[in-house]
Amino acid sequence: MNKKIYLIFLSVSFLWTLLIYIAPVLNTAGGFPATISDFIYIFYSKTCHQIDERSFHLIGEKVAVCSRCSSVYTGFLFSVVLYPFIRGIDNLKMPPLWFLLAASAFLVLDVFLDIGGIFSNTFISRAITGGIIGFILPFYLIPGTMNFAYEIFNKYIRNK
Repeated sequence: MNKKIYLIFLSVSFLWTLLIYIAPVLNTAGGFPATISDFIYIFYSKTCHQIDERSFHLIGEKVAVCSRCSSVYTGFLFSVVLYPFIRGIDNLKMPPLWFLLAASAFLVLDVFLDIGGIFSNTFISRAITGGIIGFILPFYLIPGTMNFAYEIFNKYIRNK
């Protein structure tokens, strides 16, 4: 079951991240591919502001999400790929919570210091804080999902 859950995480995060970077490529192709690109941009607009000057660009077009979101999703994918080599697929233990809290604190500080006018965040600070949280999240979500699946399996399926 662990391998299946891991492969779902890998597949979904790969597709999610691929679409972010393929949108500008499809857009420059014109015709039907550009229509697909429009759909991708609309899809991601539900989760990201997509401000042009806050986004990475590929072949002269902005990617489907801003630099922070791009870094979150790319860091997430990178971490999912490395996960079995770092933690092992059968390891159901999560790292200490302070890793997640520290990564979240960097991101929250970057946002709120900017909102408060204390420190203007930059393209680089948004990308770094996004990448850090993106990289950390799979180490909690993958074992958490595996533990949840085991509980459901043991409680509802195995006991029938």
